[in-house]
Amino acid sequence: MRSVRVDTVKLVLALALVCSGCVVAKRSLEMPSNDETTVALLSGTLGRPMDDIARHPWFAVREKGETEWHVYEVGGGGTETDPFKGHSAYGNPILHGLWRGAEGERAAKCVKKYGPEVKSYIQRNYIFYPGPNSNTFGDVVLRKCKLSASLPATSVGKDWRGMFGAGITSERTGLQIETPLLGLKVGLKEGIELHVIGLSFGIDLWPPAIILPLGPGRIGFADR
Repeated sequence: MRSVRVDTVKLVLALALVCSGCVVAKRSLEMPSNDETTVALLSGTLGRPMDDIARHPWFAVREKGETEWHVYEVGGGGTETDPFKGHSAYGNPILHGLWRGAEGERAAKCVKKYGPEVKSYIQRNYIFYPGPNSNTFGDVVLRKCKLSASLPATSVGKDWRGMFGAGITSERTGLQIETPLLGLKVGLKEGIELHVIGLSFGIDLWPPAIILPLGPGRIGFADR
């Protein structure tokens, strides 16, 4: 009986790993036109063997009429012509948030103001696991700039808030409480998400998906 249970668990984990790539309705990575100020939040996979369990985020900002994007991230930054097709050593980019027009103008000012400040703090105190790290940077800037978006479950460190922290989620429709060992996020869009030593498991309500710390971080519909 115990052998059957162990085999069942192995099968479920194997299926979860295979299906972790089963995400439908992904956001387009087609670079938007430069007729409006635009801010984008993207993430990409780390190199092997971390490519299925960890991601790295960056903000890309382009003012109206400009052809170059200004990239804000931990451990890098500068200007690029198309941060949507790949960035530095990070592969398989996913778009998590896009703000244009008047919303983009406000977002651009805020990211330019707080991005370097948050980056400097994290680089001085950087800890790969559990944080603060590059994913902490993405989440902190989202909350400081009141931009509604979230990083995927494989962005370990996104929920790091020190030894104890509580407040609104980066999606701005829920609440979360965090310690380095355990955390909980509950919200209208976020659904229910349990954090165990920095790893995220849960159910996303809108769009519906199962949250897992593998691959793109979810099985179901792509993030908003």
